[in-house]
Amino acid sequence: MMLETLNPEYRFSSLVKITPEWMKRHQYQVLLADIDNTLLPRNSSVVPEAYINWLVRMQQQDIVVVLATNNGGKRTNAIEKQLTDNGLQIPVLTWAGKPFPRAYAGAIRLLGKSHKSLNVDAVTQSAAVLAAGDQLFTDVLGAHWYNFPAAWLRPITRNDFIGTKVLRLLEKWVAWYLTKKEILPEEDKDI
Repeated sequence: MMLETLNPEYRFSSLVKITPEWMKRHQYQVLLADIDNTLLPRNSSVVPEAYINWLVRMQQQDIVVVLATNNGGKRTNAIEKQLTDNGLQIPVLTWAGKPFPRAYAGAIRLLGKSHKSLNVDAVTQSAAVLAAGDQLFTDVLGAHWYNFPAAWLRPITRNDFIGTKVLRLLEKWVAWYLTKKEILPEEDKDI
C-alpha cells in the first residue's frame, strides 16, 4: 500500500542523533542527508556549529556523508564553502529532484566521483546506504523508490516553502495512520 511506502525504518529528533556508532552498529557506511530543515533551517546558508562538529565526527569515523537538496544557487555554494572551510569533504547534490529515483542515482554517481576509493556498487548493493530527511513525501518516499532505508527527522524549523506546508498537513495524516497501524517507528529509539 502507498502509505506504507511512506513509513520510515527509523525516526530521529535531529540529524545529530545519527551518530557514527549508530551507523556502524546498523552496518551503514553512507548517509545520504537532506539539507533544508534537516542540516540547517530552510532560509539559512549557515550550517550550525553543532552540525559542523557532527559532520567532522562522521568524517573522522569513516562514515561517508552525501548531501542532497532540491535547491541550488548562491545559498548552496555558501554551504559548500562553509563545509570546505571546516575541512570537510562532503559532496553536495543540488537541484536533486527528490523524490524521483534520478536524484538518488545522481547522489550515488556524485559519491563515486568524490570517494574514488569507495566501492560504490558494493555499498549500494549491500544496503549500506541510509537516506535521511525531514519530509515523508520527498526524502522517505524517494529513498524507498530507490530501495534505500530511510530515517525521518523532525524538521529544524517550521519555516517551509508553501508547497511543503501543504505536504506537512498530509504528513500529519500519514503519521496518524501509521501510528494507528502500530508500524511507525518510535523517535530516537535505539540511540
